[in-house]
Amino acid sequence: MSLKSRALAAVLLAACSAALPAAAQEPPAAPSAPKPPVRKPPTLSPASLERYLALREVAFSTRPEDVEVQAKPGQEDVYGVIVEFEEGDALVTAVGFASGDASVYFSTGAGKIGGRREALVAAAARSLVAQAQVQLADLPSSAQYPTPDPGHVRVYALTTAGLRGVEEDRIAIETATDRLNPLFEGARKILSEFRDAGQ
Repeated sequence: MSLKSRALAAVLLAACSAALPAAAQEPPAAPSAPKPPVRKPPTLSPASLERYLALREVAFSTRPEDVEVQAKPGQEDVYGVIVEFEEGDALVTAVGFASGDASVYFSTGAGKIGGRREALVAAAARSLVAQAQVQLADLPSSAQYPTPDPGHVRVYALTTAGLRGVEEDRIAIETATDRLNPLFEGARKILSEFRDAGQ
């Protein structure tokens, strides 16, 4: 092939390639799997977080006699329940005691304290404690009390024999047939009653 023929062939090849649609020149990329949305943690001020952690510590440090419960030898009684879960952009710690005292703390620094003054809040707190007593076998002993991982719920029982606690996936515990659902719903009942009382 002459030099002129080679040059003409190269020009024709380039023109044909340019005329082809992009899809014919290279195979389309395989569709990528959708990425799960990334939830950004809320921006909390140091003062708000410090207040929340301090209130949370008070709840876990409560002793039986502080809420009118006397420890009985050889018997394990639940005197308080603490349930922690996400609500909007905040982590919520809902607390109920056998005395009817109840509190709800938010990681944003807000809180609802003194639920015993409201009859329905106090009733919800006592009901939650009674439910935990029935479900002691579902709550293993715990030496620590961390906050739940994102998308999870932590349920703690303060008993006269020590702390018990368990963490469960939020979707699972919201299912009515889940063994821990009554405790989760009991904690949400406390929050609901506080709101209905205008606190």
